[in-house]
Amino acid sequence: MIIEHNPEPPEVMHIDLNSAFAMTEQQANPFLRGRPVGITNRLSDYAICITSSYEAKRQGIGIGMRAPEARRIDSRFVVLESDSDKYSYVHKKMRRIFESYSPIAYMKSIDEGIIDFRGMRGLRCGRSLEDIGREIKQRVKDEVGDYMTINVGIAQNRWLAKVAAGFLKPDGLYTIDRDNIEVVMQMMNLTDLPYIKRQNAQRLHEVGITTAAEFYHAPYWVLFRQVFKSVMGHHWYLRLRGYETETETGIRTVGRSYVLEHRTADPAELATLFHKASAKIARRLHKNNFAARGLSMRLNYAGTGNDSVYRARYRWHGSNMWELPVRRGDQLYARALALFADSPEGEVVTGLYLTAYGLEPFRGEQQALFESKNALRERLEDAINTVNDRYGELVVAPASVVMSKNPMRDKIPFGTVRYFE
Repeated sequence: MIIEHNPEPPEVMHIDLNSAFAMTEQQANPFLRGRPVGITNRLSDYAICITSSYEAKRQGIGIGMRAPEARRIDSRFVVLESDSDKYSYVHKKMRRIFESYSPIAYMKSIDEGIIDFRGMRGLRCGRSLEDIGREIKQRVKDEVGDYMTINVGIAQNRWLAKVAAGFLKPDGLYTIDRDNIEVVMQMMNLTDLPYIKRQNAQRLHEVGITTAAEFYHAPYWVLFRQVFKSVMGHHWYLRLRGYETETETGIRTVGRSYVLEHRTADPAELATLFHKASAKIARRLHKNNFAARGLSMRLNYAGTGNDSVYRARYRWHGSNMWELPVRRGDQLYARALALFADSPEGEVVTGLYLTAYGLEPFRGEQQALFESKNALRERLEDAINTVNDRYGELVVAPASVVMSKNPMRDKIPFGTVRYFE
């Protein structure tokens, strides 16, 4: 099968907020502008950067580097703890800007957004997407912050638009179409392409595809039968040629991840943390009218051995799928404790991850003449959620959660916007 490159004009825009967390901190504090800045989820002697500013990246200070090592490279390096309130503010501002241009506009992740102009030419009022991209750049400065910059990529599908957004960083604007796709692929390494990381690159290398240009020109049957050996080969063949293959799948899981302020091996203290995580997951399920059959738990443990430098390489994972779907905090908490009972004893926990999966629409209980205990609990949780929706997260919460001595800050994730919803 041979398919020519998509002849349609490029009408999908991918917008990438440059070094989102670090730039947000530089916007909030002018004294940080021009300085190398790193963000960590929790300040400590063993804190590592989860992202860094462009000033830091240019010197090789990036993800996974510890603050002392970064300061040896540049003594001006500043490490800050992540601030969810600031990032939530920026996220919501960006989303409002995007949604003002097209009905099909959304934040794909915390620092990336999509605006789909296909079929929306009337909304553009004769303007080119490049002009609209420059307007969005200015609106971000005017409405979000004068230090904030974005990269804008324009192409015929979402994947190529993301490729285009990677050019001319920071503060760039680039369009990929059928006239320059060859040049673009010749300029890029194979692993520069989104989603082509170690495993996929190895698959391509095994059949002699070692460059982005070779990937683009690979025959359909090679990608379908030899490289991916599934429908993914079909998708990649189309994606490279500007056809849309991505679809929005909706919410599949709801979770909470935490880096512990106070590391502990105490089962009672850990139980309060599971209770808090369960309460927050329950709120998310309630908001979206879901119930969950499955629950997964991961615990990170403090490193051990002769090396005095902390190493978070030890972890335990457990999960289970139950027959009955649930959505209340007390039900999720009971299941979390059942999973925890199977974890190793005596290990010092440094981080925990609790995820509800196997989601399905919540149907409630069948109506009965006399209200059941479960129905009463549902009404109580509905009332608690109403109060918390108005006055703030966990203003009303289980006593064990409120009295917990462990602050257990949320870990800010990069690959999802659910944290801010």
